[in-house]
Amino acid sequence: MNVEFHYYTTWFLAVKAGFSDSEAARLSWASQYTDHHNRTLLIKRGGETLVSAPTQNYLFWEDSVIRDAYLPFHFFPSIEGHSSVRVDGRSSPRDVRPNSHGVKTLLVEALKTRNLERIGIALHTFADSWAHQNFTAWPEDFNCLEAKGLPAPGHTQAGWQPDEWLTVWHDPRLKVPEISNLNRFLECAGKIYRYLCIFRGKEFRDTEVRVLEELKGLVTAGSGRATVEQRMLELVIECTMEPYDRDAPLRQAVELPEREPTTLPMLDQLRHVGKELWVKTGLAAPLEVRARTGFRNTPFASWLRAAEEQRKLAQSLLEGYPGV
Repeated sequence: MNVEFHYYTTWFLAVKAGFSDSEAARLSWASQYTDHHNRTLLIKRGGETLVSAPTQNYLFWEDSVIRDAYLPFHFFPSIEGHSSVRVDGRSSPRDVRPNSHGVKTLLVEALKTRNLERIGIALHTFADSWAHQNFTAWPEDFNCLEAKGLPAPGHTQAGWQPDEWLTVWHDPRLKVPEISNLNRFLECAGKIYRYLCIFRGKEFRDTEVRVLEELKGLVTAGSGRATVEQRMLELVIECTMEPYDRDAPLRQAVELPEREPTTLPMLDQLRHVGKELWVKTGLAAPLEVRARTGFRNTPFASWLRAAEEQRKLAQSLLEGYPGV
């Protein structure tokens, strides 16, 4: 999923579940930033250096990227067995399934901490289990939409279609090949709303249908508009949201360079330059920044700790899992 779900929809669901505006802002930023923290930061603080490992990265040829970023945050495999939904009858222990035991465990453990950044990160992985279902983190032929396609990581061959709220697309591998993201995403939103209501001690049975119908109306109202801001306008107005600002919590916590980017270009841009040129540009290298006074008490510092906690939990759940 993209910013329209991870940030704007998550904010909406949090507010409807009883979170304050400031809590919803932290929760939704933490969820979306999981897609944007794709460059290692070396954070200088006094005499020490804190290393922030990426939670997303487009250098998919590196095994460490699959192990440390794709699996713990975006393509968590279904731990339990499942029947095949494919025409060819294939299944894979690496396959992502919606609402699987593993992503539920990550979310429940995050909720127990009551830490907004940890919950936001877990919500990202939980939501991605709907968008990334039937794909794996590895560059393998299981992900190919065409029989003669080259091995591809994740849903590369489907482009951004699996991540977009209102897209209807075709996956020829599946027994039911036509996919409505609207239906998938609303199902996911309903699950998230329930978890957040339970967390806040709020009854959801009498409100879930109404909240999802309202969400559907607000999202579909933006159909056909050119930009994220235009498509999400009704959601922003309904919840008086702040538009997503990727670096806002970073600016509070560290001194950012004026020109060098904090994130790497997306995968489609990476394809055009190739691995060797990408490395030679230096953009794949870590970015050094200096911590501001009070760094440890900022939401960004909390997010960094939360990301490492989820990474460790996810890897422990997958330890010894076949094919991983």
